[in-house]
Amino acid sequence: MRLSGFSELTHREQEVLRYIIQNFIVTASPVASKTLVDRYRLNISSATVRNAMNSLESKGLLDHPHTSSGRIPTEDGYRLYVNSLMQVSVLSREERQILDTIQNYLTADVDEAVQSAARILARLSNLLAVVIAPKLAHGVFRKIELVSISSNRILVVLTIESGIVKTLTVEVQSEISPREMERVARFLNERLHGYKLSEIAQKIDEMLAGFDGDDSAGLIRVFLDSADTIFDDRQLRKFHFGGVEYMALQPEFSDLSSYKGIVELLENEDMIIHLFDENRELRSDRDVQIRIGKENKIQQVEQCSVVSADYHYAGIKGTIGLVGPTRMNYSRMVALVEQLANRFNQFSPG
Repeated sequence: MRLSGFSELTHREQEVLRYIIQNFIVTASPVASKTLVDRYRLNISSATVRNAMNSLESKGLLDHPHTSSGRIPTEDGYRLYVNSLMQVSVLSREERQILDTIQNYLTADVDEAVQSAARILARLSNLLAVVIAPKLAHGVFRKIELVSISSNRILVVLTIESGIVKTLTVEVQSEISPREMERVARFLNERLHGYKLSEIAQKIDEMLAGFDGDDSAGLIRVFLDSADTIFDDRQLRKFHFGGVEYMALQPEFSDLSSYKGIVELLENEDMIIHLFDENRELRSDRDVQIRIGKENKIQQVEQCSVVSADYHYAGIKGTIGLVGPTRMNYSRMVALVEQLANRFNQFSPG
C-alpha cells in the first residue's frame, strides 16, 4: 500500500498514531481505543478514537491483529512517525554523564575508543550497539619515526595529519644503526608526506623509486614488502559491538531463529559494514539516519530498525549505530546516537 503522507492525516489521526506508537513501544501489546482515552486523558470518546484508528489502518499505518481488538503500528506507520511526529528526547543528567565517560578513552588508540563506545552505547540503550572504526588508511601521512627495540626488530611510529598515531614492529635481517634509521626515516618523510596511507600502500614502489643511498641493510625493502601491513589497516578490527545479550530479552526475539539471525549478522563483518553503509545513504534532514524493518534489505534484520550516525575521530570518519526491534524507542535512541557521535566529533588529539 502506498505510504500516506503526513499532510494527508487529520490532526486527530496524527495524535492517535503518535499515542499508539508511544504506547506500543512500552508494552509490545496491541493498543485499544479505551487505553488511549484513559492513559492520555483524551477529551474524546472511545468510538471517536476507533474511527481514527480505522482510518489509519485503511492508510496502511496501523495493523489489526486477528486475536485482539487493539492496533499495532506498521513499518509505514513507524516511518511516518520518525519523519514527522517524533521529537528527539532530552537525555537525563545521568545519561549525559555516562556518555561523557567516553572522553576517558578518546586517545590515539582508535581500537580502545571504538570498543568503549560500543560498550557505553549498549549499556544506555539496552540494544545491540555497533561502532564501525574509522579507517586509518583514509588519513594523510604526516611523519614516520623509527626506533630500534632489539637487534632485529624496529618500532615504526606512524603519525597521520589528524594526530592519530599508529605503532607496529617490523623485523629486519641484521642490526641497523641509528644513523641509518634516521636517514631512511628522513627519506620516507620527504617522499610520502601529504599522501593518504591507502595511496602509499598502493603506489609505494613508485614513491620510493630512486632511493639515493645504499640499502644494504634492507630497510627500504622492508617498507616495500610490508606496505600493506604498515600503511593500511586491514589487520585491525573493522567494528566492535556490545549488548547482543539485550536482544534476547526483547519479545520479538524470543523465537530462537530470530535471535540466531542477529548472531549470524555479527559473525559477518562484510554484512555489518554493508548494513550501515546502506543506512548512510537513506536521505534524511537529520544527521542521524533511521532504517526500519525491510528497508534494511538484509534478511537477518527484517524485524529490526537501525539508527546510526557518522562520526569523525580526529578527522577520520566512522559510524555509530544501534540495532533493535522496530518497536524501539526511536526518540531516545536518536538522542543517544547523536550525542555519542558529537563527543567523538569534539575530540582532538594533543
